[in-house]
Amino acid sequence: MLGTWINAVAGVGVLLWVRRPLGTENKPLDLGRFRWGAAGLAALIGVTGIIHALPSSLSGAIRYLGIALFGLLLGNLTGRILGLQRGLDAWGRNLSGHLPKPTGTPTDVPGALSIGALLALNPLLIPAAVQDGLEHRWVGLALKSVLDAVALHAWVRSLSPIRWSLPLVMLGVILLWQTCWTAGAAALASWLQAQGVSDALMTACSLLILCSAPAIAGVRRAALANLLPALVWIPALAFWLRGG
Repeated sequence: MLGTWINAVAGVGVLLWVRRPLGTENKPLDLGRFRWGAAGLAALIGVTGIIHALPSSLSGAIRYLGIALFGLLLGNLTGRILGLQRGLDAWGRNLSGHLPKPTGTPTDVPGALSIGALLALNPLLIPAAVQDGLEHRWVGLALKSVLDAVALHAWVRSLSPIRWSLPLVMLGVILLWQTCWTAGAAALASWLQAQGVSDALMTACSLLILCSAPAIAGVRRAALANLLPALVWIPALAFWLRGG
């Protein structure tokens, strides 16, 4: 849960920093200078996580990577059939109708909840939270904390003076959703290890973090939600084929 604590501290820290008179600089924060660095870190976290889980033998490593990549393809196909990205986009459009306009109009609780829900759709959240819950690898959530802090800064500075509790509502939505995934992974950690699929699930998370790098950099809009079933497919394939 260390990653969630880092996220909470980073979020509260940026809210304290922007607690200067709001609405005097209604300009969105330029994220361009952050994107490439964050994308590079996401790629590094993903690659190192995959390498960490590889078997020591070359043949075993090739077989393991084959299982992981095939599971990723099956996950993408499953996500497309289920329409995960389409559903997520539709939910995002619905939430957008409740967002405050950056014209100096104060926000309210529904607006704060909507902002928090949209920020909770960060592509790093689910795989990074699962890694923290399974093996206490908090680096992915630390990176996500930076992205959350930048996004919260942009939203809060774009609004006129608002109640101090409302930015905390935004942060609370993110942390609640994240904690559910981290706590769920931690609760299942012993069982997954007993089944011999913990490493495969960690590899799936690393692949998803790696795949999020282009989206974070703003290079292309990837359908990341469609890849989420890989979190099931890769461990399932590893379990099925481990005796082969």
